Amino acid sequence: MNGWGGITSSEMAAIDENAEWLGVPRVLLMENAGAWIARIVYQWLGGVAGARVAVFCGTGNNGGDGLAAARHLAGLGAEVIVILVGDHEKIRSREARINFEAVRAMRESIKLFIIRTIEDLEKIRREIEESEVIVDAIFGTGIRGPIAEPWRSAIQLINSLKSLKIAVDIPSGLNPDTGEAGDTCVNADVTVTFHRPKRGMPAAADYCGEVIIAPIGIPPEAEIVMGPGNLRQALRVMKSDAENVILFEPLPDEALSLMRVLSIEPKLATSLESGIIYAGRRIELLQSLKGYSWAVGFGITSDSRLISIVGEDETSELGIRMEASLREKYEMYSRKASELENITYIIGRNSDLLIGGSRWRLSWIDRPLNECGLNVLVAATLALLARGVNGFDAASAAGYLAGVATSSGYNAALNELRRFMKE
Repeated sequence: MNGWGGITSSEMAAIDENAEWLGVPRVLLMENAGAWIARIVYQWLGGVAGARVAVFCGTGNNGGDGLAAARHLAGLGAEVIVILVGDHEKIRSREARINFEAVRAMRESIKLFIIRTIEDLEKIRREIEESEVIVDAIFGTGIRGPIAEPWRSAIQLINSLKSLKIAVDIPSGLNPDTGEAGDTCVNADVTVTFHRPKRGMPAAADYCGEVIIAPIGIPPEAEIVMGPGNLRQALRVMKSDAENVILFEPLPDEALSLMRVLSIEPKLATSLESGIIYAGRRIELLQSLKGYSWAVGFGITSDSRLISIVGEDETSELGIRMEASLREKYEMYSRKASELENITYIIGRNSDLLIGGSRWRLSWIDRPLNECGLNVLVAATLALLARGVNGFDAASAAGYLAGVATSSGYNAALNELRRFMKE
């Protein structure tokens, strides 16, 4: 966790995935997002009965949020126009398609237009120009690079209108991580952003307008758990090349097989070599090594390049309590995370704690770890470090796989890793 400030698009994607893993499906989050947009339109207009609202949607999940909002607005009595910009056959997710099919079936209460070209957009310009409200749900937090047609013309049309403009999550065309607007971006009066503000919003206040942070039912646990979203996040940032992994203590063959899935072939140390180091329980060796970028070992030291793995009984030395209320954990762990010089993974009796680098995460699912889970934790952390993933994110992803291994064995962890790498 990076406190309660803005989050990146990558972090938000991980939170969404973790929420579904914890039992809150994305289609429910999309439903809540749509309801929030409809509520904000209602509040700003003082009611929507008879009001014309044009909802611009893309083919991603941001568009799905807009489609859900259109359905809610129609139910409140608004005269709703939905403009899907792009090919409806390319709607990417199941939940966005569910909402598209629902809107397409609402032939009496919603006018649906599918825009594939600039000419298609020009044909309906008159209907859009008469709208009191424009809802921008074209692009969400996944937007990158130049904007092509007809999306560019759709954004320019939105900006040319005097209607109230409400952006869904973030104005289309805005980079959510940096706040850069590129060469075209919706200039919103209101931005309804979900769960937490996006990192780039403070730098883009002129484009966002008034920012409303809308809770959509994501459980707090989705942000603090080591879950599948964190594994996917780590795999997305892996580098193509890899550092050497040097083992000063051996790992079982099954753990080595997992490392090979990530194209890492570790070797046993024959001298004081450099690379990604597994010191095992011999972390005193690190005092003689200078050239390593990361090390993993059992025990506590002040080396900022070490991921320490310790047991719960050693937490008193760190001033950390594992049993506390969630509010107490936020306060205690956030403070300790900024104080620790290295990243520490605490193997707990009921849950594990990963802490350091001003961040922390927990995992209570399939805990306590058994020997298989512990070996997978070490192997996955080493392999991800070797592929360029930063220490905290590598250990967080490995923590998820360790739970899979504890519950179902090495093969289950291998299969889970292979599945994610194929997607």
